[in-house]
Amino acid sequence: MVAVFIRTASSDFRKTQKQMEFCMPLVQDIEYKVYMEMDVKTIDSDRPGLSKLIADIEAGLVNKVICQSAERISRNPVELGNFMWIANQMNVPVVFAE
Repeated sequence: MVAVFIRTASSDFRKTQKQMEFCMPLVQDIEYKVYMEMDVKTIDSDRPGLSKLIADIEAGLVNKVICQSAERISRNPVELGNFMWIANQMNVPVVFAE
């Protein structure tokens, strides 16, 4: 399954729509699941969408992650690096739409 990760720091639905518009052409006709965090800043310790995505990667349920840009996953270089390390260890490519 392909994972599409969407995160906005506001509750503005238009921003999530814009990210989906960037990502969906890369999904094509493959089965996918959207992991979304609205009104979540990367400095927040509670990252339910990212935590679920990581759990699904580790469980072998995800074979590719598509996201608009790296900063949507995290602006924190350590958190982003940890996510990329986990994806790499599980042989899950991370594709950025921008």
